[in-house]
Amino acid sequence: MYRTVKTKPARSAAPPLARASANIFAALANKTKYVDPALAQRWPELAGEKLASLSRPGRITGQPRDKTLEIHVATGAAAAVIQSEADALRKRINAYLGPRSVARLAIRQSGRHAERAGATPKSAPAGRDDDSPLGDALRSFRSAVKRRGPEK
Repeated sequence: MYRTVKTKPARSAAPPLARASANIFAALANKTKYVDPALAQRWPELAGEKLASLSRPGRITGQPRDKTLEIHVATGAAAAVIQSEADALRKRINAYLGPRSVARLAIRQSGRHAERAGATPKSAPAGRDDDSPLGDALRSFRSAVKRRGPEK
């Protein structure tokens, strides 16, 4: 006669890396105010030199036919200038992104000077992180992956 041995049920597999890292990348996007890199690169052309020196593009939010582009400015005076040029700016952005891509512009006063959109950011040497929010988020992500252990 055979004796049946009860064992513990098998453990479920680890979650996919995409699901495990989704929260970390969502936090990273919120910290860095995610923006389309192509839009940021062409911002001086789209906004004009005057407006580009006062502002920087932010993230695009909303439904497919009702999207809002966040524009970050440093001061209230810069916000007033952007607001006065909002209709023309929205038309130029829609000409670049496609018809009716952006329905509204939301001007956000961030208190920091707008970064020069045409300037390339200083990159840290290979293997070193900078002290920006992006560097902090990347260090957090690396430590989370190391804690998780190697994939089998």
